Amino acid sequence: MKTIHLFFLSLFAIGLNQQVQANDFEAALSSKTAQFTFRSDSSLIGWGGADLGLGLFYNEASDFAVQIELLQSRPPSSTSPLTLGVGVKAYAGRIDVSGEEIFALGIGGEIKYTIAGTMPMAIYLRGYLAPEITSFAETEEITDYVLGFQIEVLPQTTAFVGFRHLEIDTDTFDDYEMDDDKLHMGVRLTF
Repeated sequence: MKTIHLFFLSLFAIGLNQQVQANDFEAALSSKTAQFTFRSDSSLIGWGGADLGLGLFYNEASDFAVQIELLQSRPPSSTSPLTLGVGVKAYAGRIDVSGEEIFALGIGGEIKYTIAGTMPMAIYLRGYLAPEITSFAETEEITDYVLGFQIEVLPQTTAFVGFRHLEIDTDTFDDYEMDDDKLHMGVRLTF
């Protein structure tokens, strides 16, 4: 519970930042899971040029994971609609049924193909792997990926649909799926 309070306190502190930059708030929901993410430029931590994300994932089994992501990629252009990105992602949380703590640091990236137009669209695959060497407490490995499609329905408003897979190996469980492996829908608001 302390982790959730720290998460919301951090979101509030980031929201107080008065710098002129684009920030995103994203909500992704499926029938049994929810993911809320605040994204901004990494200049919030003194290093600009990357996307900084702070998120909270939870499911109906009362499992949760706070996620901090730093992803470096270049914007798409008309001559180069395919973009690649690389990054790191930290996880901290808890599996409720076993009481096991989740702590891990993963590396990964993103492949994105943007279709330009009046309503820009994109197909993307973003994934992270936290192997045993960078997994702590009872966590042995985390596999996390999202395959999705997004469309800009209004200026500064993007809708998306995708498939998310979040699997954790712990001391007790092999291949514990925190996600329900179903389609999720969401919206990203830029302000």
